[in-house]
Amino acid sequence: MLTSDIEKKLEKDGKFDENLIKENLCPDLRDFLSVCMEHAGISRADCISALDLDRSYGYQILNGTRIPTRDCLIRIGLLLGLSAEDFQRMLNIAGRRSLYVKNMLDAKVFYAIKHKMNYKDAVAFVWENADDDQ
Repeated sequence: MLTSDIEKKLEKDGKFDENLIKENLCPDLRDFLSVCMEHAGISRADCISALDLDRSYGYQILNGTRIPTRDCLIRIGLLLGLSAEDFQRMLNIAGRRSLYVKNMLDAKVFYAIKHKMNYKDAVAFVWENADDDQ
């Protein structure tokens, strides 16, 4: 069930239904990334290779045993071509700060998403002169 549907149901119902929440728990990062990779047609091995991650670390991320850094999550989202909404959801699930367009790096990520930049171009654009943006 969509989050917005749950919100509407909670708003309208006179009694809180715990089963509604239990049946619609937030997915963990492993499940979320698995669905996104399948949708993008990218295998786990190809994802790890494209991100230039250490193989062990990459599999730990994809198996859910390690939570990646925010920058690593951003790279994953750019590789998978996530929408802005899915980007925010991924960051939220991982317990990382959402994109905030008043932050230069985040604004660049948002721009790359909205302009459907390919992965290599997006990474170069987002992190070019990143030290100057701080």
